[in-house]
Amino acid sequence: MVRNRLWNAWGLLKETYLEFIDNNSFQKGAALAYYTIFSLPPMLIIIISAAGYFFGEQAVSGEIYFHIKELIGSEGAYSVQKMVENVNEFGSFNIAAILGVAALFLAATGVFISLQSSLNEIWYVKPVPKRGYLKLVLDRVLSFGMILAIAIVLLLSLLANTILVAIGDFLTARFSGWVIYVLHVGNFLSAFLLMSFLFACIYKFLPDAKIKWRDVGVGAFVTSLLFVLFRGLIGFYLGKNDVGSVYGAAGSIVVILTWVFFTSQIIFFGAVFTFVYSRKYGFNIYPAEYAVRVIRQEVEVGNSAVNAEPGKHEKEVYGDLEEEPEITNEGEKEEGANI
Repeated sequence: MVRNRLWNAWGLLKETYLEFIDNNSFQKGAALAYYTIFSLPPMLIIIISAAGYFFGEQAVSGEIYFHIKELIGSEGAYSVQKMVENVNEFGSFNIAAILGVAALFLAATGVFISLQSSLNEIWYVKPVPKRGYLKLVLDRVLSFGMILAIAIVLLLSLLANTILVAIGDFLTARFSGWVIYVLHVGNFLSAFLLMSFLFACIYKFLPDAKIKWRDVGVGAFVTSLLFVLFRGLIGFYLGKNDVGSVYGAAGSIVVILTWVFFTSQIIFFGAVFTFVYSRKYGFNIYPAEYAVRVIRQEVEVGNSAVNAEPGKHEKEVYGDLEEEPEITNEGEKEEGANI
């Protein structure tokens, strides 16, 4: 029984890995890292403002920069802090300020739009809404909601940490030192559950697809486990190899890009795992009401001209044209072989 379960788990991971390679996740990760550079400062401003309303902006920003420092080093954290300070200078409330807020909103949600597009490709769905502009607005609102979800997770994390510290101070004064280790475990488990909840929200609401919470929960748990396992390795790699030193003044930006790239691979692998798991053991994934399923396949057609078929938009541009007479001369058909 145990042997069969281990074999099934190995087969599931192997199939996930092969599909992950087929989905060209490296290119998707590079695009997501590029969008993150522009989205990170405004996104952090929104998160700090939202969570800072309850705990104070100084406390929230200090917590965020502490975690960023753990992930990408002090130099990268300082660069992120300077980006946020530069973007945060709006000035007085006027037309320029209103346009600045709009630009802030668009920039902050850009990374989630990119992530949504990548997840749609991984899950083979494509939105075809009747009102494209309405879908665009809804996507931006949803992306903004994901940013607020991150703020809520951060807020809950700070709240849990505060409660655990208070409980720790109370218990440490009355019991032996082993209580501290128990509290560390409790702190880790609470952070892990919050992280799993965040990944579950990403997989559940961001793609244009319908999926059961059970399948999402399994995928989010695996993604969080991989993130915890590889986060230290990524930080060690960035610190040991000093990736940014080669690029001089742009070194800190390169460090952020590298970290986001590696992290995106974990998210995409988790998305592929969720896709494969739901197909084998779950309830399958279906397109949303405004989306359709897409089948992508490559067909080899020999050495014929690569642009022989009519263009995708040719009919829209030129209208219905009379069909060209078929070439009957075999010599003309094989002309391409002599080019």
